[in-house]
Amino acid sequence: MMKQNKDKTKFSQIHPSKDLEELIESYWTYQNPTNQSKKMTIFPDSFFKIIIEFQGANIIRYFLTGLWNKEVEIISPPHSSMYGIKFKILAPEYIFQKEIASLILSYQDLQLSFWDIHDIIQGDFQEFVDKIELSITKNRKKKTIQEKKLKLSQLLYSMNGDISVKEVSNQINWSNRQINRYLNKYLGVSLKTYLNIQKCHSSYLHISKGEFYPSNNYFDQPHFIREIKKHTGKTPKEIYKNQNDRFIQLKFPEKE
Repeated sequence: MMKQNKDKTKFSQIHPSKDLEELIESYWTYQNPTNQSKKMTIFPDSFFKIIIEFQGANIIRYFLTGLWNKEVEIISPPHSSMYGIKFKILAPEYIFQKEIASLILSYQDLQLSFWDIHDIIQGDFQEFVDKIELSITKNRKKKTIQEKKLKLSQLLYSMNGDISVKEVSNQINWSNRQINRYLNKYLGVSLKTYLNIQKCHSSYLHISKGEFYPSNNYFDQPHFIREIKKHTGKTPKEIYKNQNDRFIQLKFPEKE
């Protein structure tokens, strides 16, 4: 579904096919059809991404981001659009076959030959998703996901940070030390840090509704405010006050 904000920018997303749902969270597109550049703040959301940026029919940027653990400022040029892919924690090993830990709060430019995007044009978003899924399936080395890693991923995305480090370890029968080794190797963060990013992300929708009391696993109100500010640079009230200005996740919330 395409959502349009009052400033005429547009956003939509599509969920992956069943074969890739353990590795990819979603595909998204953002459009700025106006005559002005749009400055936006993107908060950490616990996913790393590939982004393709178009101006007119031309691809002007194509890059892989690492995980973001604090806010990132981006500029959307006039008459531009972006296609993006949000990857889950298992994607570095099971799609890319390499770590993305070295890209924390950074990015790596990609060649158009990577996943064969030479002929992709801005237009039919579903067609883009179909092409990119075909390319991912063709190019990745397919192997069975190990049971503990699959359980870890499924548990983290079902709880959205509302769980302790100890509970994660107990529920999947995998030691905290081993989990930390895995996440640090591929993503560059510990389990505790990852859970904190998830908790903040799940709080954005509540903040957009003016709900400033922590709804999940925070000790108290001051702890909630400190964690939100650490990852976003803003207090919950500051985010709420400016939500219609430039905070893209509050302009186009993923969950209603």
